[in-house]
Amino acid sequence: MTDRYAETEALIPSWAAPAYLWVSAITSLIYFGLVYLAPAGAELPIVKTLSIALLAAYAAFSRAPLLAIALLASAGGDFALALDPPAREAGIGFFASAHIAYIAIFVLMILRTGFKRDGLILGAALAVFGAALHWWLSPGMGALQGVVTAYVVIILAMAILAGFVTGPRLIGLGAVLFVVSDSLIAAGWFRGLDASYGRFDLDAMVIWITYYAAQFCLALGLVRWKRAQA
Repeated sequence: MTDRYAETEALIPSWAAPAYLWVSAITSLIYFGLVYLAPAGAELPIVKTLSIALLAAYAAFSRAPLLAIALLASAGGDFALALDPPAREAGIGFFASAHIAYIAIFVLMILRTGFKRDGLILGAALAVFGAALHWWLSPGMGALQGVVTAYVVIILAMAILAGFVTGPRLIGLGAVLFVVSDSLIAAGWFRGLDASYGRFDLDAMVIWITYYAAQFCLALGLVRWKRAQA
């Protein structure tokens, strides 16, 4: 008896996931240009959020649901922080949720394929950096002291676990870039770090480059790991 479905195309075409990945990259470049050309534009929150939401679509079409959840939570955080004025507590909450999803992914990966011993070096370095950063930022945190402290612990746990996974190096790189990006944001919020020159908002540009690169590396690295396991 012949299988009448054998010659039919897959429900999700093979080109769908990469298409979302590269459209996301193009959207991120558009946002980068808007930061320079129109730093106060009303369209910024939408374009910024769309860049990460498209990465979430890439994860979903790549059959990586936990990764899609992490990216969707990040997109929510992006929108909250891009508002004028930014909804900081909501943004922190969204990103904390995203990091918890990443933590769950990394724990599952470690349980499945073991861990890298040299991750101890990165883990120790991140722990020292996180403690020093928190100490430096603490005087300016005010009412957000408890929220920020919890967030620092969560993002450091995410990055440290990323260093232990046995997968593409993009994963560890993405996690470290995430820490760098968030550290720059915190330095601006709580220590007044400002490297703007007229319309040239260097802070926003560096933060976006490191942040988007972090999410892109994490998404691509985790999908590659998933495909390799399959």
